[in-house]
Amino acid sequence: MVYSLLYDMLQHKLRSFLAVSCIAFGTFAVALLLALGTGFQSASMKNMMDITDGSFFVWSDKTSISYHGYPKGQPIYFAINVINNLRHVLPSIKLISPMLETDTVASFNGKEQKFIVTGATPDFLTLRKIKLESGGRFFNAADVTNNAHVLVLGNKLKTKLFHNAPALHKTILLNTVPFTVVGIIQKPLSGGHDDYDDAAIIPHNVYLALFPTKYVQVFFVMPNPEVDATQFEQTLRSYFANKYHFDKNDKTAIQTFNTNKVFQFMRWFFIAIQIFLGFCGSMTLAVGSIGVANIMFVIVTERTREIGVRKAIGATNLDILLQLLSEALVLVAVGGGIGIIFSYLVTIILHQVHLPDWLGNPVISNASLIATVFILALVGLVAGFFPARRAALMDPVEALTE
Repeated sequence: MVYSLLYDMLQHKLRSFLAVSCIAFGTFAVALLLALGTGFQSASMKNMMDITDGSFFVWSDKTSISYHGYPKGQPIYFAINVINNLRHVLPSIKLISPMLETDTVASFNGKEQKFIVTGATPDFLTLRKIKLESGGRFFNAADVTNNAHVLVLGNKLKTKLFHNAPALHKTILLNTVPFTVVGIIQKPLSGGHDDYDDAAIIPHNVYLALFPTKYVQVFFVMPNPEVDATQFEQTLRSYFANKYHFDKNDKTAIQTFNTNKVFQFMRWFFIAIQIFLGFCGSMTLAVGSIGVANIMFVIVTERTREIGVRKAIGATNLDILLQLLSEALVLVAVGGGIGIIFSYLVTIILHQVHLPDWLGNPVISNASLIATVFILALVGLVAGFFPARRAALMDPVEALTE
């Protein structure tokens, strides 16, 4: 059977070449698009993991529901002492930090720069996934206890004040108050952005001494890993509702953002991208299947007498159907094999090229390979079924007289 198909392919070289080429190119397109999608997904999910750790971003707003005589529209402010005490009130909290911000001026050797100073706890390092340059550190619990005047510099602000000179352990002035630089935030990736690139972070108690305030509008919190995120959010909302006298079902009084929701959304988003890329490649492969179907119809026409003889000596309709269907699958397999080999070669070449970090490295995963083979098998079945069915239904007498 395979021999007869290969013989027929050699007898009709151009026709066979075009059909196999279409299948090969379509397979190449499917495999490569899925590989690019997989690489992009891996790179993006890796970046997403830097922010999706189950932490909550919590901020206050105004009430939208009247409650026990309090009219709607009442502004909510988190008291600093309430936030600082929250870990003791809710044992399910693992990490917590207020985010206090104001504009100020920093100076070094007479050079001044306006910037944003942020007051936070040592937990802020983990909550905000801040990455520091080697040799430096974030402020710790001892710094907070000792009211140490230490700070962590954003990379852009460091460049403005020090240019290319070392900044670690140097002293700069914040509103004429000396602070020691203990850490430098890493420079963002090319084209990236960091919220603290042009800022400085200091211990929250030192911040409050320099810029007194009783309230904070924003804080970050992370529950213990075993705590259900939805339950934690409800507990948090109920606590503040009782503390500040608003309806616990009022979604605008305090608002939360769970970083894990981003991860869940992006996971489904990338699955949709993979499906779309696979569909685009499949359309190319579908064009190739038309060529295979045409070849099979020609083969059926040219082998009409052979089919008649086989049926006359006892071959069943199923025998004829399976023979021609198998030949179509062989034709598709040849083109598919060539396409997969080329897609592997191209991915190897792309690994040697410096692709953008956001694109990642294309990978032909097992799932992509299985999807490609499945699409190929489907194409082969569809392309071969109708010509094979036509041959199987031939009347042997009519076939022999043609």
